Amino acid sequence: MKKITLLGLLFLPFLLIAQIPSYYNDVNLSLTGSALKDELATKIINTHTLFLSYSQVWDASKVTDLDPNDATQSNVILVYGYNDNDGNYITDRTRSKNANGGTSGTDWNREHSYAKSLGTPNLGTSGPGSDAHHLRPSDVTFNGQRGSKKFASGSGHAGDSNGGWYAGDEWKGDIARMMMYMYLRYGSQCLPTGVGIGSSSSTPDAMIDLFLQWNVDDPISQLEINRNSYHGNSANPFAQGNRNPFIDNPAFATQIWGGPQAEDLFGGGSTGGSSTELFFSEYIEGSSYNKALEIANFTGNAVDLATFSLKKQSNGAGSWSGGITLSGQLANGDVFIAANSNASSTILAVADLTSTGSELSFNGNDAVGLFKNGTLIDIIGTFNGGSTNFAKDQTIRRKETITNPSTTFDKTGEWDVYAQNTFDDLGSHTTSGGSGGSTTDILLKHSFETGWDGWSDGGGDCYRINSSRSFDGNYSIRIRDNSGTASAMTSNSYDVTVYDNLEVKFNFYSYSMEYNEDFWLRYYDGSSWHTVQAFARGIDFNNNVFTEATVNISSSSYNFPANAKFRFQCDASSNADQIYIDNVIITATSGGGAKSFFSNSITPLGKEIGFDNELIEIDDTRLYPNPATNSHTLLRTELDIEGDSVDIQITVVNIQGRLMKRILLDEVQNEFFEHHIDLSNLKSGLYFVNITTSKGFSETKKLVIK
Repeated sequence: MKKITLLGLLFLPFLLIAQIPSYYNDVNLSLTGSALKDELATKIINTHTLFLSYSQVWDASKVTDLDPNDATQSNVILVYGYNDNDGNYITDRTRSKNANGGTSGTDWNREHSYAKSLGTPNLGTSGPGSDAHHLRPSDVTFNGQRGSKKFASGSGHAGDSNGGWYAGDEWKGDIARMMMYMYLRYGSQCLPTGVGIGSSSSTPDAMIDLFLQWNVDDPISQLEINRNSYHGNSANPFAQGNRNPFIDNPAFATQIWGGPQAEDLFGGGSTGGSSTELFFSEYIEGSSYNKALEIANFTGNAVDLATFSLKKQSNGAGSWSGGITLSGQLANGDVFIAANSNASSTILAVADLTSTGSELSFNGNDAVGLFKNGTLIDIIGTFNGGSTNFAKDQTIRRKETITNPSTTFDKTGEWDVYAQNTFDDLGSHTTSGGSGGSTTDILLKHSFETGWDGWSDGGGDCYRINSSRSFDGNYSIRIRDNSGTASAMTSNSYDVTVYDNLEVKFNFYSYSMEYNEDFWLRYYDGSSWHTVQAFARGIDFNNNVFTEATVNISSSSYNFPANAKFRFQCDASSNADQIYIDNVIITATSGGGAKSFFSNSITPLGKEIGFDNELIEIDDTRLYPNPATNSHTLLRTELDIEGDSVDIQITVVNIQGRLMKRILLDEVQNEFFEHHIDLSNLKSGLYFVNITTSKGFSETKKLVIK
């Protein structure tokens, strides 16, 4: 859960570098694997002294789940919730603690995070079914929407995802640690494989990679600490007496099952980090709005960004600006990029945060600071240094030997200087002493706007095309039919010998592909071609929908040579069967920067409408204003419908691919079409607006909301 607060209104404070609780005095914490798992299981079983009735869980939840930020102690936090101010009761994040019950729209009830029916046997409403360590307050309707769906990968807020239920960015760590507790406490009745969609092939038992990764991505919150502290103190009236070990120390998961290194609050294990803190790794002061800042994490652990902010001092004089607060989790060995919302598409393609605020509208004489809890920890430029330019029209990158921040700017000793509008390394950073020698590099980042970007044209069934089926900009690569290499696009050669994993991320659009017709992502390992993944229509994707896919290629499965290549190849049946490839990004990682578990995904960026005609003509599509500063934008387009009527769908998708808004309009007869899109409930950032008609037209435009 990412929203971490330092308030502990009812409970003793818990230091993030914690003293090991006396609860574990009789547990051998130096053990690993199944030995540690068995010891912890024995501990939480033996100390579970009060078995709550199902009705007593109400009473416990009204204390354990109080909002730590609510001084009145009158509201509980609702799992899966995320917004109290959007006018939608289902998504509420808090509610009166006394509004427990079963009425939709007003009440909260008890969510079995390990769904009762998924237990073997069913958990019921006693024993595991009334164990408060996995029962959480939830909106009645939201609880019903989850039902008994297994947890699955995703991003953004909670909801249906990848054939299951995504818990939400704020809640996935909570869920993972509760599932780990249930597995140790109840064994085969509560298997992780029974409640989550993931692989257990790399663990010695039924633990899955999904929960191991969630445990890392979303660190413990004050709410989890409060719940654990209450139930661990048997003097409390509704306390069970036992604790969840994975809240006390998330690194227990790594000690038992391996996988990505979780935060070690007991200091028992080294994660190999070379840095003591986050630091600026790149600064871009380019032409026009091409402004970006890159922040690197080589601390050895994932870092919650909620306590970090960016501030600017204008022209080397005056006070720091109010600042932009960061959010999300930054994995070890990874970087976070903040960019101006109007920067070039190359910068925006890798940006994690976009804003038109003053902090990202800097010039070469404006000092920029990275702050943690309001305290300056790193700086580019000199505070009160006057109006002299220190990095005008330059890109500067932190030298590989620099692994920690500094509040004194030393351009000569710590930074390498590059020409204006140099973006080729944005999105990765390497340190010579980095996290166990970790490296994260972007091998290629191509959107085909100015050419083939080094990819080769296989033949007559491969074509660089200007069409509305291109995801990013105007151009994409169309592959069709099944003519072997003539239906394929192939990359240049890359030396990947030093890496452990290759992530291929791309967008595509399918037109007229028949059921089960497919296209392939192929990989050349120095001696032969391998089909890494086949994408089949009707199984992995649908026609007439923009889709984003991520595929990982591991050195444990394939040879990593000095001349690796990548290929997209169509395997359909006619020229009418077409795939449009766009926005290809291949990232290579090694050492500490290469996670033990990588997640493949296929995400539709909108809904499907059945089409039966050819693509109609389009003269122009506009969004005004764009960037949008008010509560709406006007979508205007000209449709050549020749007096006919069409059904129209408009979708708004955020940068993570989550569908935020869907508008359906029936029997539209206006060739000059206009529609006001309400943006009042959307946050600032970059979005994609798609208009699709039942006559076959589909076009996507970028929209920036300030």
